[in-house]
Amino acid sequence: MQRRMNTLLLAAILVLALSGAALAAEEGDPVVTAAMLDIGMGARAMGMGGAHIAVADDAAVVYYNPAGLGFIDGHNVTSLYTSLHGAAGYFALGYAQKNVGAGIYMLNASGIEETDEYANVIGTFGMNDFTAVAGYGREVFPGLSLGGTVKLYSQSLPDVAGKGVTGDVGVLYAMDGGKLSFGAVARNLIGKVRYDNTAEDAFERAFGAGVAYRPLDNLLFAADAVLEDGFAARVGAEYRIKQFALRAGGVLAGGEASATAGAGFATGSFAVDYAYQTHKVLPDSHRVSLGVRF
Repeated sequence: MQRRMNTLLLAAILVLALSGAALAAEEGDPVVTAAMLDIGMGARAMGMGGAHIAVADDAAVVYYNPAGLGFIDGHNVTSLYTSLHGAAGYFALGYAQKNVGAGIYMLNASGIEETDEYANVIGTFGMNDFTAVAGYGREVFPGLSLGGTVKLYSQSLPDVAGKGVTGDVGVLYAMDGGKLSFGAVARNLIGKVRYDNTAEDAFERAFGAGVAYRPLDNLLFAADAVLEDGFAARVGAEYRIKQFALRAGGVLAGGEASATAGAGFATGSFAVDYAYQTHKVLPDSHRVSLGVRF
């Protein structure tokens, strides 16, 4: 039985990784559609560099790997708010319980300057993106869970609006009493955004694999490798001291590296998390989450 589970896990990871590489090579599309789907959910994960594919213990599994829904205990709620480099506001809300989860993502930008061909400001405009997510995950063998999400996306621009449906699939394998886990996820596998001016854009596919290791009950290490219009590596760590948590991480993407840091405080059923990320060109970002467990 153990050998069979290991074979299934390796097969799933290989299928996701190889199909991702093939699709990326075939399409070569540098344009990112529905970029809001890449922002993330939860300041906890972001404080760890976004390395969360193999971490399955909070409502962020709805975003990072729906297979984690097969291992969730109780009822979990997480939220996120951030001002993206001072240019747009982003809000996310996620809920997860055993086997099922849901979430919403909202991105709003207003007061964007519109210029003519001579760079003269002729007015301002705004844009809105919204995504609703529903997910399901189930432990199919001891320690092995499979899951997926369906995402309904809409975008509103001054002169055009678009809608589309896409989805994610994931696999998660936990061993050694949950101390070591491996995960893989394929995001935005299908679908297009169809605009009311008849234009269409395919969702940007992404494929990732991750590992998480808990040598102690209060210490967590995680690392992800993601393929999406290029390769990105994410690493992070979390150390808990009673009610407090300290986090740090890093991201390497497009030949550039950025550092992340975070902290959290939990009391009773409530938790507050904060994350900070540096950026080489744009302003650094600050992200705040509120969470509830019951």
